[in-house]
Amino acid sequence: MKPYIIIIPLLIYAQLSIAQNIQRLRAEIQHGFIISHASDLKPVSDNRPTGFHVSWQRMGLGQNHWEICNCFYYIGAQFSWLSFGDRDILGDAYTLAGTFEPVLWRQNQWSLTLNSGIGATWLTKVHHPENNPLNNFFSSRFSFLLYVAPAIEYRFSEKWSGRLSANYNHISNGGRKQPNRGMNYPQVGVGLNYYLNREPLPVYERQHPGNEYLVWMESGFTTRKVDDENNRKPSISLVGGVKRAFSAFNGLGFGAEYNHDFSMVDESGDYGKHLLAPFISHHFIFGKFDFSQRMSWYAYRPEQLSSHKFYQRYVLTYNIYSGLRMGFSLKSHGHVATNLDFRMGWDF
Repeated sequence: MKPYIIIIPLLIYAQLSIAQNIQRLRAEIQHGFIISHASDLKPVSDNRPTGFHVSWQRMGLGQNHWEICNCFYYIGAQFSWLSFGDRDILGDAYTLAGTFEPVLWRQNQWSLTLNSGIGATWLTKVHHPENNPLNNFFSSRFSFLLYVAPAIEYRFSEKWSGRLSANYNHISNGGRKQPNRGMNYPQVGVGLNYYLNREPLPVYERQHPGNEYLVWMESGFTTRKVDDENNRKPSISLVGGVKRAFSAFNGLGFGAEYNHDFSMVDESGDYGKHLLAPFISHHFIFGKFDFSQRMSWYAYRPEQLSSHKFYQRYVLTYNIYSGLRMGFSLKSHGHVATNLDFRMGWDF
């Protein structure tokens, strides 16, 4: 009987573990167009990127999972293949990404989700001054994909659901190598979800983030290339701001960012430039996650950035412990990504 004393509890635990989550597989095809955000990109922008992806996702049903996002959400992994429409100049992209997909609304068989992801991309064609001079989108075979995709789903059986999505994708190398114009390409996707198991969703009370004003501080760190030998210098940011939630998922704020960029050279040949930029921000608040979009104005900038008056910063952070937040951000001038950095902050 001793083996059964051990095996039976393990089987019960396994059943309870399965019962506490929903798992599904997805296959989706996507088709779209390339946004031409500069004159030198127009010759190769008249292409239609087409691809497909397969993914595995899991939704935890416990209250501890609900409290992370203040909603039910899927988290998983996705592999995708994409043809940019010109095999000789733009080539293909192969991507492995992590996904996060909260459920924003559901009614009977219908649901609305917001899928997002970040991953590593391998590009088969990149810029070369002699062999491939027209591809100014990419210069590094190893790059990064960021995407967001609202989707409407309809469940037509216990195991199957259909899906229609609108995808906005961005690929760049994060400023590691030039030229780094990056590519933005919207797509429409049609897909199918197959559920490995289904469970009824429990009912939990949604916690409102509160209407009071919240003061916060944040720091950022990255390194930037300074020469053709791939030598790099640090870029450090200090940020302060105020934000206020006005619904369960949305908030507004303002603040200022100071940046000391050691990769920029001054007139004397020394490295180190100061940048100062106030900003306004919008926040998507999903429990412990905060995804902010900041529009910043250069109040002080070096000569190297004289052609830019504004920049955007997209920041995703997670509250790991009692106000301490960690995450990453992407800075861009218009459609051109400048750099990715690591972020750490504190909500007071």
